[in-house]
Amino acid sequence: MSRAFDDLGPFDSPRAGDAGSWPAEPESISPSVRSTPMPIAVIAAALSADDAEERRQAAARLGRADVVEALPLLLRALGDPDWRVRKEATYACHRLIQAAPASAPAQAAEGERPASPGAGAEGERPSAPQLLVAALLDALQKSEDVGLRNAAIEVLGYCGRDATPALVDALGALAGDERKLVVDALGRTRDPAALDPLYAALAEQDDNLRQSAIEAIAGMGLIARERVTDILYERLSDRDRFVRLTSLNGLNGLEAPVPWRVLSSLIDDPILRPAALVAAALAESPEAPRALCAALATARGGAFAQLVRALARLAEGPLAPHAVDALRAAPPEVGARLVQAASAAPGSGGAEPPSWRGGGADPVSGRAQALLLAAMARAPGAADAAVQAMIEPALVETAQRALGLLGAEALPAVLSYLERHIDPDPDLWEGVDDATAALLDGAVAIAEQGALSGERASIDATLAELLGAVRRSVRSPSTLVATSALYGLAKIGAAVDFPLIVSQTRAISLPVARAAESALAGLTERYPGTARELARGLALTEETHLAAAIVIEALGDAEPEEIAFLTSAASAGDVRARRAAVTAIAAAAGVSALDVLSLSLADEEREVRLAAARALGRLYASLPDRASDERARARELLGLVRASGEPDLIAAAAQGGAPFRSDPPWSDAAERLSAPAAIDGGEAPASPSGTTGGPPSGKVL
Repeated sequence: MSRAFDDLGPFDSPRAGDAGSWPAEPESISPSVRSTPMPIAVIAAALSADDAEERRQAAARLGRADVVEALPLLLRALGDPDWRVRKEATYACHRLIQAAPASAPAQAAEGERPASPGAGAEGERPSAPQLLVAALLDALQKSEDVGLRNAAIEVLGYCGRDATPALVDALGALAGDERKLVVDALGRTRDPAALDPLYAALAEQDDNLRQSAIEAIAGMGLIARERVTDILYERLSDRDRFVRLTSLNGLNGLEAPVPWRVLSSLIDDPILRPAALVAAALAESPEAPRALCAALATARGGAFAQLVRALARLAEGPLAPHAVDALRAAPPEVGARLVQAASAAPGSGGAEPPSWRGGGADPVSGRAQALLLAAMARAPGAADAAVQAMIEPALVETAQRALGLLGAEALPAVLSYLERHIDPDPDLWEGVDDATAALLDGAVAIAEQGALSGERASIDATLAELLGAVRRSVRSPSTLVATSALYGLAKIGAAVDFPLIVSQTRAISLPVARAAESALAGLTERYPGTARELARGLALTEETHLAAAIVIEALGDAEPEEIAFLTSAASAGDVRARRAAVTAIAAAAGVSALDVLSLSLADEEREVRLAAARALGRLYASLPDRASDERARARELLGLVRASGEPDLIAAAAQGGAPFRSDPPWSDAAERLSAPAAIDGGEAPASPSGTTGGPPSGKVL
C-alpha cells in the first residue's frame, strides 16, 4: 500500500504503535512560526491570500490554534489548490493530534466498543482526533475536491485507532468511491482492529474495493503477522488476479513460505510469475529447484534474472543438494545460458545479454549468481567464465568459489590462462597480476585438495603441466605472481624444486625472498631426507648459509657438524644468514645454544638481536626444571635483556615466552632489574617501592 509520507521519516509519538508514521516537518518554515500563536481571524485572512507561500505560513500556525476554531480552516487548507499548503495543513493536524490527551478508544476495556469519535463522554469536550475524524469523514461525503480527499485519507490514517470505529461505521454507510477511500484510511491506521472489516470487504463484488482491502491487509503484516499471513494464504486462490498478486507479494515481504503445490500454478501466469519466482526462493519443497531450472531454458530478460536469483538463494539454503541435482539434470541449454549470462560484462564491447535487462536486475550480482550456478551445474565453459571473471575485482571472490566447486575440471582453463600470462610483456598484460596470482593460488589449492581426497588420478594428467607453470612463475617480474608461485611449490612441488627455491632466497625483492624462505621450510618438511643432504652442501658456500640454516631449523634436529656450522654462521656472513642461524640453533641444539644466543644479543644488527631475544624466550619457556643450571643460565641472559632497557628487545623475548611482568617504568629497567632472578614469581628481590622488577603494567608483551 503506497503512502505519500512514507519516505519522509517517522516521528516520536504515543500512538506510533497504532498509526502510520508521520513525516518530519520541512525546515523551510521555522519552528518559531509554527509555535507562535496568532489570532484565528488573522490566520483565516491569510488563508485567503493570493500568495501560496502566505497561505502555507498560515496553515503552519493552525497546529497551535484551538482545535474547534481551527477545524474549518484546516479543512480549507487541506483542500487548497497548492500541494505545499495541503502538506503543511497535514503537519498542523499532526501537531493537534499529538497534543491531545489519550482518547477513549485507547482506554476502552477489552471487548468494549469505544465511543464514536463524533462526541466525547457526557459533559466532556471531544478530543482533537475525534473532531478531525468526524469532520474529515463528512468532507469525504460532501466534497468532490480530489486534493482534499487525498489529504483527508492521510490524516484519518494517522489518527490511528482513534479513527477506526468511525471508519468502520462509514464503510457500512457510504457507497461508491467513498468506500474505497475509507478502506485506504483503515489500512493506514495500522490498527489490528481494522483487519476484521477489511477482511469482510474482500467478500464484496466491487473489485476496486477488494483490491484496496487486500493492499491494506498486506500492509499490516508486521503488526499482525499471523492473522495477515492466514488471510494472504487464503487469497492466493482468489478469482481476481490482482488480489492474488498482492497476496503473494505480501507473503514474500513477510518471507512466509508458500506450498509448492500452490506456487506451481502461479508460475505459469506471466503477471504472477515474478512474484511467484521470489516465493519459490523461499519454498521448502524439492520440487522448486527442478521447476526453476526447467524455466531457465526459455526465460528472457527480467524473468531470467529473477530465476537466477531464486535458484541462487535456494542453493545457499537447506535445499542446496536438490538445487545442485536439478542443475546437473537440467538440459544442456540451461548451463549454456548461465555461462553466457556470467561471461557478458556490460560495456565490454559485445552486446549486453538480454538476461540482465529489466526487472531491476543488478548485472554484477546477477553475473556472480549465474557463475556459481554454472559451476554447480558443471556446465561446459564454466571454468573459462570463472577464469575470465578473476580479472574483474567485483567478481574475484565469486570466481574463486566457482573454481573450487569445479575442482580438477577447472585446471585446464586455468593452465591455458597461465600459459598466456606468465612473464608477460608489461605493456601488453598490465593490470592482470592480481588475477594471475589468484589463479595460481586456486590451481594449487585444487591440486592439493585432489591429492588429499584421493582423486590424484584425476589431476595427474595436468599436475606436471601445472608444476611447469608454477616453476616458470617463480621468476616472474611481478612480486605477487612470484610469491604465489613460491607458496605453491611448498605445497605441490617436488624434491627437484629445492635449487629453484634456494636461488630465490637471495632475490632482490624482499617479499619474494621471504616467501622463498617459507617455501624452503615447507618443502623441507615434505622431503626431509633430500633436505638433509641439501643442507650439507649449502653449508659449504657462504652465499647459501641462509638456506642451510632454514633447512636445519625446519628439520628440527641437528647433527654435531650442523651445530658447528650454525655456531659459525651466527657470527659471520650477512645479516639474514646470522638471523636464520640464531633461530635455527636455538630450535635444533636446545640449551647448548645459550652461548651463541648470549653473543648474538650483542650483535650490531637489530634484526639479529631481536631473533636472539625471541629464541631465548622460547628456549626458556621450554625448559621444565626450574632448579636446573640451564634454566638459571637462561634466566640470567633474560635478566640482561630486560636490563638493556630496549622495549623492542624485551617485547621480542616476551613474545618468545619469557614471563616478564610487574610495574616499574621502562626508564628504570636498568637500575631496578639488575638481578637476573627477577623473572619468575618468588625469585625477584623487592624493589624500593615494594614491587618486583620487570616491564610495565604487569602485561606480557
